[in-house]
Amino acid sequence: MILSRTLAKRRIAAGVRPGWGAAWGPVGFDAACLVGVFVVLFAPFQTLVGTIDAPLWVIIAALLLLGFIPVQAVLIFSSLWAAKSRWTDMDITE
Repeated sequence: MILSRTLAKRRIAAGVRPGWGAAWGPVGFDAACLVGVFVVLFAPFQTLVGTIDAPLWVIIAALLLLGFIPVQAVLIFSSLWAAKSRWTDMDITE
């Protein structure tokens, strides 16, 4: 999210409107980083869940609060900055 925001702010300030790949590439990079983090942290999470022996609803709530919501926040904000960097004002006066 930091990469896409920084690039978008820099491009907007410079007045540069990037192509589709240049705008959405950082969003893909953010998504790949999130996948990498979850691949690294999944085994320790499984071990922790196995040792705690928590009920299923606690595990689901933990996955929702620690995984799904932060991932969605990062990807939504990255996407907003990507879209904002491609925005062009069009004068629609006829």
